[in-house]
Amino acid sequence: MTKRIVTAIVALALFVPVLYFSGTWVYPAAVALLSVVAVYEMLGCIGVRASLFLFFPSALLAAAAPLLSRACPAALYPLYLVYGLYLLFASVLFYHKTDFAALSKTAFTMLFVTFGFASLVLVRDAEPLRYLLIFIAAWSTDTFALFAGKFFGRRKLCEHISPKKTVAGAVGGVIGCVAAFAVYALAVDMLYGIRENYLLLALLAVCGSAVSMLGDLAASVIKRAFGVKDYGNIFPGHGGVLDRFDSILPLGITAAALLAVTVL
Repeated sequence: MTKRIVTAIVALALFVPVLYFSGTWVYPAAVALLSVVAVYEMLGCIGVRASLFLFFPSALLAAAAPLLSRACPAALYPLYLVYGLYLLFASVLFYHKTDFAALSKTAFTMLFVTFGFASLVLVRDAEPLRYLLIFIAAWSTDTFALFAGKFFGRRKLCEHISPKKTVAGAVGGVIGCVAAFAVYALAVDMLYGIRENYLLLALLAVCGSAVSMLGDLAASVIKRAFGVKDYGNIFPGHGGVLDRFDSILPLGITAAALLAVTVL
C-alpha cells in the first residue's frame, strides 16, 4: 500500500504540470509518449511485439494520433484507414510470419489504445476545462474504491475477473466520484466564475465512474486472457502505463463520442 501511495504521488507531481500546460505542445507530446509506451506494453501482452512489421507501424500510429489530434484532427480518420489497410495487406505480404488471429488482436487493441490516448487531446481542445473530469473520474473512482473496499469490502464484485474488487469498493468509487465532481464545480466557480449544473455533473459522475470501473475490468479480462499480471512495471506497485490508464482511455473515448454527437 505504501509503495502504491508513494508512486501515485510522484506520478501526480509529474503529470499535473503537463495538465497545467495542456494548451501547449507539451501536453500532446507527453500523451504521444505515453501512447507509444502503452502500445509497447499491449503488443507484448498479446504476444506480437517481436513482429517488427506490426510493432513499428503500431508505434508510429501511437505517436502520430495524439499529435494530429492537436495539429489536424481531420487527419485522424484517414490515418486509421491507412493503418487498417496496412494490416489487411500485411495478411498477404507477411503470410508466413503471422496469422489472421494475430492481426485481429493487433487491430482491436491498437484501435482502443491509440484512439484512447488521442481522445485525451481531442477532448481537451474541445473543452479546455471540462476535459479534466476524465482524469478526476478515473482517479477519484480508483482511490475511493480502494479505501472503501479495504475497510468495508465483503461481497466480491467480479471475482472471476478481478478477485480484489468488491461491491462496497464500487459503491465507494461512485460516491467519491460524485464528491470529486462537486469539488471541481466549486473550484471552477471560484476561479473562473463558471457555474456548473450540479445535477448534471452528478449524473455524469455516476456514468463516468461506471465507465471507469468497466474499463478497469475490461483491461483485467485482456490480461487474464493472455496470462499476464501487469502490462508493465514502469510504476512500482501500479504496473505499467496501461495499468494506470486502463480506466482513463474508455473515459476519453466516451467523452469524445459525446462531443461528436453534440456537434452533429
